[in-house]
Formats: sequence, C-alpha cells, structure tokens
Amino acid sequence: MTKEKIIVSSCDNKYFHLLKELFLSIKKTNLFNEYDFAVLDTGMDLNQLNYLKDNKVIIAKARWDVKVPQYKILGRNHLKTQTARAFLPDYFPNFKIYIWLDADLWLNDEDSFLLYEKGAFKNSLAITPQVDRAYYKLASVEWFFNFPKRIKTINYKNIGKSVSKKLAKKYAFHATLNAGAFAIKSNSLIWDVFQKNVKLASKKGRIFGTDQVALALSVYEDKIPTEFLPSYCNWMCEFNLPFFDENKKIFIEPYLPHNPIALIHLAGLDKIRSNKHMLSSIKTLNGNVIQRSLRFNV
Repeated sequence: MTKEKIIVSSCDNKYFHLLKELFLSIKKTNLFNEYDFAVLDTGMDLNQLNYLKDNKVIIAKARWDVKVPQYKILGRNHLKTQTARAFLPDYFPNFKIYIWLDADLWLNDEDSFLLYEKGAFKNSLAITPQVDRAYYKLASVEWFFNFPKRIKTINYKNIGKSVSKKLAKKYAFHATLNAGAFAIKSNSLIWDVFQKNVKLASKKGRIFGTDQVALALSVYEDKIPTEFLPSYCNWMCEFNLPFFDENKKIFIEPYLPHNPIALIHLAGLDKIRSNKHMLSSIKTLNGNVIQRSLRFNV
C-alpha cells in the first residue's frame, strides 16, 4: 500500500544514536500505518545504513542543493541538510504531506504531534515559534549606562550575517521559527518561496542557520500562509525543563493546563545528547522531583 505522508530526518555517523531513538519513538505509535520514514544521509556508516534498510526506511544521499563555495564547507557535509530540507519533494516525490524532524527530537505524544499534519492540510507552513511563557528570556541586550548598546537575538544575528543588516533590524524581535520541526503540503507554493529564501540566505556562504533565516523571511517578509503551533508541539528543553506525568508516563508542559508535549527537543544540550544515561531533576504533577533522562526509552 502506497503511503501519502512522509516524515524526514537527516543523519551522519555521529548522531545516529539520536536518529535511532527518534525512529523508535515514532515506531512505538501508530504513525507508520500512514507515514513513511526517510533519512537524508550525510555520512552514515554501512552498519547504520543497513539498520535503516532492514527497517524499511527510505534513504537518500544529501546533496548541496544550492551553490556553496568549497572553502565555506570545509568537509562539514552534515550542513547539507540546512538547505536540503527546503527541497524535500525533490528527494522524495509523490507524497502529500512532508514533516521534517531533526534527529535530536523524539516523539513523546502522538495526538499533539498530529497538529503538524492538520496545519499542513490547511495549505500552511505548520511550525512552532520559540516563544513560551516558560522560556522566560527571549532576547539579550548589552547596556551602556541607560542606553542599549548591542541587541542579541537569533533573527538579528542570523539574518544580519546571512542577508542584510536592514532585514536583521526589521525582524530582530520577531519570534524565532524553529526549523527543527515543520510540515508542508506537496502542492504548496510555500516550497517555492522556501527554496528562494534558502538560496538568498546561503548566498554569502554562511550555511549554519540558513534554514531558520529562510523560514523567517518566508513567513515575515513574503507572508506565506502559516499555522503557528503552540510550544508544546516542539519543546525546547534547553530553555526550561518539562514536567512529567507519572500516571500517563509522558512529559508535559510545566504550566497549566499541562498539555502533553509532542516533541522533546534536545538542541543545545550536548552532554545529554552524548550521554543517554545523564539524569535531570524533573518535577511531576504529584509535586515530586524525580531523576529522569530526557532521552527516549531510557
């Protein structure tokens, strides 16, 4: 039976342990009844590739879909997916829904996750901004006496270095759109705008962050239709730890109404990403504090 929806991630040999956990967290649900799973290969070894093939995962070799000077790449082939995610229908044609997930995510709650699909079916980019009442700090400012000396936001930094200071100032305090998870329909003109902005953002050869710059410009400058999803759809553990529901055995957002978190995102948590046995102090709905890993299936 041909499936019409696909979840795509990427991996090299360094992060395969995380990709495997993402795959297994999805396999634990019913999603593979309707979704294929695919991986853009940026340097996996033979054993890793065979594991994926044995589990019927679709594999495509990532390429440079935009022109990038070799001296800017310096062997960092994993950066191919910073631009390749804008070209998913070219890699995996004939699907109706494409959901991109970075390898350092894992699926915690299926129902919340399906909001990505619902958003994409509205002919919109479904994506989660990095904004939540639990994240507290959204920007940094250096002060000179009572005057702001330097503004530090992700949009200001990335857009300024990749495109222009003018656009960086314009969108400095707009919400960062997390490129680690998003969904788009196949027949949407959104792909054309996304690809145009990926080419623009990579023109100076600054590849890291190209995806987030392109998405920000597509949404804020080109005004593509967008479905902003709540932060519990893509929870950034770096900004604040989730709570844990001991009865349902799932992670939840730390404030009322304690919605189940769709995706646990480990970006920025290098020690946890490299050590699956590392424990964090997690609060529970029962008022307890437990020691638990943020990794899947530990």
